[in-house]
Amino acid sequence: MKNEHAGHRARLRERVRKEGLKNFQDYQVLEYVLTFSVPYKDTNVLAHKLINKFGSFYGVLEADEEDLMLVDGLGEVSAHFLSHIREIYHYYEIDRAKNVTIIINPGQAYEYVKRFLIGKLVEEMYVVCLTPKNKIVCVEKISEGTSSEASVPIRMIVDKMGKLKVSNVIVAHNHPKGKPNPSFSDDKFTKALVTSLSINGCHLLDHIIIGEDGEYYSYRNEGIIDDYIEEAVQLVNFRSIAQPSAEYHYRGSKNSDKK
Repeated sequence: MKNEHAGHRARLRERVRKEGLKNFQDYQVLEYVLTFSVPYKDTNVLAHKLINKFGSFYGVLEADEEDLMLVDGLGEVSAHFLSHIREIYHYYEIDRAKNVTIIINPGQAYEYVKRFLIGKLVEEMYVVCLTPKNKIVCVEKISEGTSSEASVPIRMIVDKMGKLKVSNVIVAHNHPKGKPNPSFSDDKFTKALVTSLSINGCHLLDHIIIGEDGEYYSYRNEGIIDDYIEEAVQLVNFRSIAQPSAEYHYRGSKNSDKK
């Protein structure tokens, strides 16, 4: 059976080869994506239907599989494909992050953790454990969704560091529907974590918050962690038992001009 839309699909693929997707409108990107799961149909019409129902390309990819199947002309296979594109991309970013082995400043910390957090629909928190030589030992999600109990992820972080026998950690979480500016709860959690780790001779190198638009906030760059450490010193003299701290360059540090 001859596909009357084959010529249009071929032209669409050739345009992507030459230009990429930068000059495409959202319905055109969706039309191109649909060609991989919808045979023998005009995906342009279907793309318009999806955009009209869900508001944007972004909205289509965030829609549930069941809701997508309510759109006339979209079958189960295509609905499943569209609803899992974000997960495929997320897997790609996580796998790509395996090539990063060292973090030495907030910029590198952001570039590493953003792969796990940008585009997520709910708030998630990750912990990155490092050696004194800044080598990444592991990265792990420790919480998902909002929680009023800061002590829960703190216990998990301390336990994780103890099992891995590491003394340096970076935590990161996202604000999926807002700016990266820290909330009162974020400040409270960070201060409690700094204190808990300091008492155990360990180090919070940074707490990175990533906003909806991809911008980030670094507690270390803002000098907040240094302030919290000074307050912790007043509670207990931990300097004599502190484990080696990884080198971490940030605004205001003596080595902030190093790369």
